[in-house]
Amino acid sequence: MLSNLRRWFAAVAAVVLIAGGYQAYVYFSRLVKVGDRRIDPLAEVDPRRGYHLVVWEHEVPLPWESGSHLQALEDAIAEFRKVWPNVHVQLEILPLHESHTRLREALAKGEPPDVYGMPLGARLIDREWQVPVDPYLTKEAKDDLLPSAVRALRDRDALWAWPRWVQPKLWVAREDLTPELGKARSRWSKEEFLAALAGAKTQFGAYGLALNPFDPSAFIETMITSTGKNLIADDGSRGWTVEEITRGLEFFRELIRRGLVDDDAEAMARQRLARFWNRRAAVIAPVNPWLLQHLMTRGGVSGGNAAGDQEGDHLVLAVPPPSFADGGGPPRHPAVISGYAVFRQKEYKGDDHTKAAMLLAEHLSRRLGPWEAARLFAVPAHPSAWNGWRTDSGLPQKELDLLVEWARAAIGPPLADVYAHVEERAIEAILASHFVKLWDGADPAALAQEIAAGIDGLRAVVKLR
Repeated sequence: MLSNLRRWFAAVAAVVLIAGGYQAYVYFSRLVKVGDRRIDPLAEVDPRRGYHLVVWEHEVPLPWESGSHLQALEDAIAEFRKVWPNVHVQLEILPLHESHTRLREALAKGEPPDVYGMPLGARLIDREWQVPVDPYLTKEAKDDLLPSAVRALRDRDALWAWPRWVQPKLWVAREDLTPELGKARSRWSKEEFLAALAGAKTQFGAYGLALNPFDPSAFIETMITSTGKNLIADDGSRGWTVEEITRGLEFFRELIRRGLVDDDAEAMARQRLARFWNRRAAVIAPVNPWLLQHLMTRGGVSGGNAAGDQEGDHLVLAVPPPSFADGGGPPRHPAVISGYAVFRQKEYKGDDHTKAAMLLAEHLSRRLGPWEAARLFAVPAHPSAWNGWRTDSGLPQKELDLLVEWARAAIGPPLADVYAHVEERAIEAILASHFVKLWDGADPAALAQEIAAGIDGLRAVVKLR
């Protein structure tokens, strides 16, 4: 009898130990390792506790709506605090082109903000401090994200920012010059592009493309569209082969040879906007969001000059960069993917504090993202917001449908900050000085070798593999 009782107690103890071990396994397996911390993503925000969250956001200047961005941001924070009145939010606005310098300095001290907005492209800044987003995503939230935005902001390990919006890189055509320029197209080949420009030149004596040769953005956008790759790959290697660079340069050299761009680089750079409006150019590139706003408003597509959805009601049409790639293949479109990152601090404030920061970052991405997207010719990263965005943007259906199609094919810059920084330096120090040499008669093959060698040298200096 006594032995049976002992066996019974032993069995109960074993069950308790197994159950306890399983519970411990479940708990520790869900913890998220961030530096020397393990954070529980299922921690709850305590409504009885006061929280202080610091948000650094970059100013998004909208000259046509002065002061509206700051007001929209403050309104979004006020809405969050109605739900979480115990969470105080300290907002600090940074210049748009601040380039994350202040954040890097704060990270070196272990004192980053809780939430950090990156409208010029979200990045993985530092794995020691940046908190992965995946464990905080509900199934509903995960299903409501544009896949291209998720691809751009995740690596093999995690999703590193809350997607906000996707902004396709665009060129602008005068659709009143030839029927080929007025076609709504999600992509176009080198042959289609050259034929459309040649038609405008034949009928109106216009240059085909009004380009700024001192800004290599048009070349970069064409390369990404054609290859589906960035200049610097996600592993830090050079993304473009010498052969691919050569083909890209040959494409622009052909434009010069056929008289579809001005052979005077300085004159074209100075006069490209005037030429476009005077019907002396069929397409203008590169185009940043503020120039795009000017072109689309004056061209009658958006704003007070918009004339409606009917074909032919306006003068201009946003178009994708052309592709020199052979054959079909999946569509690729260069884009900026904006987002919000969340950071922990050296003086750790608790898993519930991190959860509050995640809730705020998600709220801002959902609340502010569609508002910004409607004003920046971007697409919200949350498809559930598209109906409201379509109404708020004031764009014709044709442009909205194209924006969505381009956003679905989006390719963002390198995710890791170190590689994105190297790409920026390569563009400024190498591509900007070499691309314009085409207008001096440089051979594309030799120029491609110089560009590749310069990029590899830069990578070696910063010890990239």
